[in-house]
Amino acid sequence: MEVDHVIPETLLGTPDRLREVIESLGRPVDFDVTSYANWMPARRPCNGRKLATVFEPSPMIQLVLQRAAERADKAKGIEQGTISRKEIMKALNILERASETGELDDGIKIALQPLVAFQEKQRPPELVGQPIRLTPLFEVLSEKNGLRLVRGPYGVGGRPVGPHVHSSFDCPNCGAIGAWNGARCVICGQMDDD
Repeated sequence: MEVDHVIPETLLGTPDRLREVIESLGRPVDFDVTSYANWMPARRPCNGRKLATVFEPSPMIQLVLQRAAERADKAKGIEQGTISRKEIMKALNILERASETGELDDGIKIALQPLVAFQEKQRPPELVGQPIRLTPLFEVLSEKNGLRLVRGPYGVGGRPVGPHVHSSFDCPNCGAIGAWNGARCVICGQMDDD
């Protein structure tokens, strides 16, 4: 799934046309085309066919925009919850790897027991004891000698880890979790040969 901007975000480059479209579709003058009130999920082929199409005002488009506006707060809440869970799982993954390599002393382990108990309750029983995946499509295979090996939907790739990793190793889409297999990020498929 992708985010489809019902009113195309390409109109941001032509403010007069954007105002005209927003007005014709009955949206308020301060309508934000980059907000959840303008987002709908779409499959890649459908979104690719639509591209920058500006829909004619019609009851169906009004209904789509109305539903998006009604669901905007819920969508924002889901986004915030997902980001929070992702960050928690990422931190737990780091701690688990540090524990396996002996980098955590007993005092830290004791302090972390409530977090471990929380994490164990949140995981489905069939995943307890399995590697923690930061997303369903992202698995850390190993991390040693300053190199993290990751499996994603675009294969297996790596990246250096540590306190002084240059930002050029970060994926423009995934940030510091991005891992590279040549010029392709194995998490999102972004091509970058810089």
